[in-house]
Amino acid sequence: MKSTLTALLISAFAFTAQAQTQFNITNVTVTEKGVVKTGSDVSAEVVGSEGEDRLVMFDQDGLRVKAQARIHTHNSARSSIKDGAVYVTFVIHLKVDGDKDKREVQKTFYGEQERKTHFKEKFTIKKGINVRVITVEFDGVLN
Repeated sequence: MKSTLTALLISAFAFTAQAQTQFNITNVTVTEKGVVKTGSDVSAEVVGSEGEDRLVMFDQDGLRVKAQARIHTHNSARSSIKDGAVYVTFVIHLKVDGDKDKREVQKTFYGEQERKTHFKEKFTIKKGINVRVITVEFDGVLN
């Protein structure tokens, strides 16, 4: 009984002691018709070096921006440049007044390159003859 409990505690400690990868999102803005609204600074946290996290960057006045951040590496026997690459894929979901739209954006960081980037995505929501153009922007840093 004691050995089972000890093994369980050791494995739980080893799991929590793993390094965490973070993708910090700052300077979130949502622009519509020249009006700029500021969102929240958030962090996508992944246990270890690969995985995904979901987060809400903006939620005001019936407009919600969520993101699913996926972080992964690439194993390539033929290319040392690709072998050292880290990929960050964002699926950005926008929901406004019951209408939904999404964009998928991938950023690739090679080797010792600075892991900092800027995202800017334009969404067009059309309801009959009414068109809303909403631009979502944010900065990201992979730690």
